[in-house]
Amino acid sequence: MPLALAFELMHTATLVHDDIIDQDETRRDKPAVHTKWSVNDAILTGDALIALAVELASEYGQEVLKTVARSALELCDGERMDITSSLETTTEESYFKRIREKSASLFRASTYCGALTGGGSSSEIAALSAFGQNFGIAYQIKDDILDLTHKGTDVLKDQKSGNITLPLIHFYTNNSLGQRKELESKLQTLMQNRNTNDTELSRSILETIRRAGSLDYCEKKIGEHLNRAVSSISGLKNSQFKAYLVEMTEILRSQS
Repeated sequence: MPLALAFELMHTATLVHDDIIDQDETRRDKPAVHTKWSVNDAILTGDALIALAVELASEYGQEVLKTVARSALELCDGERMDITSSLETTTEESYFKRIREKSASLFRASTYCGALTGGGSSSEIAALSAFGQNFGIAYQIKDDILDLTHKGTDVLKDQKSGNITLPLIHFYTNNSLGQRKELESKLQTLMQNRNTNDTELSRSILETIRRAGSLDYCEKKIGEHLNRAVSSISGLKNSQFKAYLVEMTEILRSQS
């Protein structure tokens, strides 16, 4: 449980810091930490959560501590790629490299450490690591979609922050120059008015991306990675815990 808490604290720390970087005022339809208190408070809160995570992980030995540290470094590198990417230069390949580091690394590290500290064999550890990576990738793509379709104050949060997500990449690489310029113009307007809730513009952007088949393409990619995740643990003995992992994939697959 303390090790699980360490990963949860690490994840929470990244959310606190991400909201500062992206200048997002809300998190899950509630004021972000830096909005409710201050940027300084939020930075210190994130730092403290990371320190607590490291302290908890250190109880489980050098390999676990190294894995947590490597995961934190990958998260930072993934975030660096995120804030320096542009719609014109981001390819699907570079997108997947980014989310493997920024998002999937923490899932992979948690399943790896869980298997390691649980006394798993080398094949069991490898299987669960693969599950974590594929589930983490699918989770991030689903998050990309939900950002577009979610009904609430966080709608088009990624687009308002200028984040390059898979639906946008697919649209940009599969449509004409005129269609790309039209979407770029709408996104630019959205970013310039990021603190206002322009429902009509948001709906227009969503429908443009949906008509292009970009959301369907993302759902296909989610399905592929969830199938890989389930396949990776197919050789593990049946148990309620394996069933929980499979159930997690089914919940993510059906989430809308």
